[in-house]
Amino acid sequence: MSPEQFKPDQFKKDLKRVLSLITASQRFVDDGKVVELNTLETKISDLCVQARAMNGEQRREVAPLLAALTDDLARLETTMHKEYSELQRQLRGLSNNAQATNAYANAARTTR
Repeated sequence: MSPEQFKPDQFKKDLKRVLSLITASQRFVDDGKVVELNTLETKISDLCVQARAMNGEQRREVAPLLAALTDDLARLETTMHKEYSELQRQLRGLSNNAQATNAYANAARTTR
């Protein structure tokens, strides 16, 4: 895509849609729901291709939106890392519970 083909208004609309998608993803993660990131990844990749085609003036024009994108993605990443850590902790607890249950079951069988 050449700078002449670049359409700043369409880029801004696309970027705002991605920001909305990130906000929705953040809400889903906050609610403990599974978030599918493939669509988000594809849309961000498309934005990157468009951003590379911009001239300096166009980049300055969309810089605040790109900064918002970076901030929102960083927030989503932080939240997802926290959720992942919590899931790991819960899984370790389940594993410990399963081990204890098996130990009790084995002890019960051997004392009969």
